[in-house]
Amino acid sequence: MTSRERFLATMLGGKPDRIPFMFGGPRQSTLEAWYLQGLPREINFGQFVGYDEHEGLPLNMGPLPAFEPVVLEETKRHKIWIDELGAKRIDHKYLPTPGFVTRKWLEFPVKNRADFEQMIKRYHPDTPERLPADWEQRRARYPGRSFTLSATIPSMFWRVRDWVGFEHLCLMFHDDPDLVHDMMEYVADFDLGVLKRALAGVEVDYVFFNEDMAYKTASMISPAMVREFMWPRYRKLVRFLRERGVSLLVMDCDGHIGELIPLWLDVGIDTVSPVEIAAHNDPIAYRQQYGPRLGMFGGIDKRELRFDEARVKREVMSKVPWLVAQGRYIPQVDHGVPPDIPLRSFLYLCALIKEIAAGGDLSRWEPDRAYEQQLGPIERMWTPDLADAREDE
Repeated sequence: MTSRERFLATMLGGKPDRIPFMFGGPRQSTLEAWYLQGLPREINFGQFVGYDEHEGLPLNMGPLPAFEPVVLEETKRHKIWIDELGAKRIDHKYLPTPGFVTRKWLEFPVKNRADFEQMIKRYHPDTPERLPADWEQRRARYPGRSFTLSATIPSMFWRVRDWVGFEHLCLMFHDDPDLVHDMMEYVADFDLGVLKRALAGVEVDYVFFNEDMAYKTASMISPAMVREFMWPRYRKLVRFLRERGVSLLVMDCDGHIGELIPLWLDVGIDTVSPVEIAAHNDPIAYRQQYGPRLGMFGGIDKRELRFDEARVKREVMSKVPWLVAQGRYIPQVDHGVPPDIPLRSFLYLCALIKEIAAGGDLSRWEPDRAYEQQLGPIERMWTPDLADAREDE
């Protein structure tokens, strides 16, 4: 099977030759840590560990023109600045863990309806730069492809929060619900407008809805509010995508999603990611509750990968074989792979998932360590410069 055929067979309830290999994504600081642990810098990491082929449509869904970043104030370690989305925030000047950014927002660009009317001037779906300059050449590669192709869109809570800020948005649901309705309707129409252009003559295999609207234990707003403010816009987007033959709709939401899953399923968004274990998600319980209606990516607790191979194996074997056997599941680390996970633990994870996919006897399994021959000597275990994370003196 090709990567595309395998992915679709897995997530649509077919009979794949094996599960897709989509183990999880190391970010910049993680790769920097792994270079110190022997990973050659020149290596293509995806090919090295054997990821299945995948591409995303190169859509620009941000403000056009983007806000010009402006530094307003600097100290030894921090800067106060206006970012490309128009928000005023304070950041470390030198990030201790690039790819994992802890931000503190000070002010947001949309405070009222007048600000919203100004903001949407930067969000015209038909702005030419929404698609890359070489779009026609890219589009010509897609028919008959062997790789999986996806599109990612900012969903309603995600984008409106970018405009007004989380706390202000929560207040606006009560104080100015009409404006929230109008903003979320605009976001849905904007997404539709960009997708109409991007999907003209292009068939994508799945669409990611970026939402991130849950805390560690609950949704950030009530299910009733989701149904009132967001469900009608989800329905509009789902109908459009299904009419264009999109096979799979995936909700990207960190935090505890237990309250939200039934709402997404009811509207036709049938897959969730990354199923974070630290946020009290239980992928086995979700499968038992929803059966094959619910697809999942993720569910491997990143915190358990920091230790020895025995602990990695215990985490994987506690859920992955059973979930794989049920179908509509792709095992992944439950969010970005952080730099405190050792390289060799991650490679062990990849080898173990491959053995599960092959249906081998895991009772006495030991990984093939041929990959060790491609790794250089370990310089040292890497830790971030925590001095940069401390407050200014």
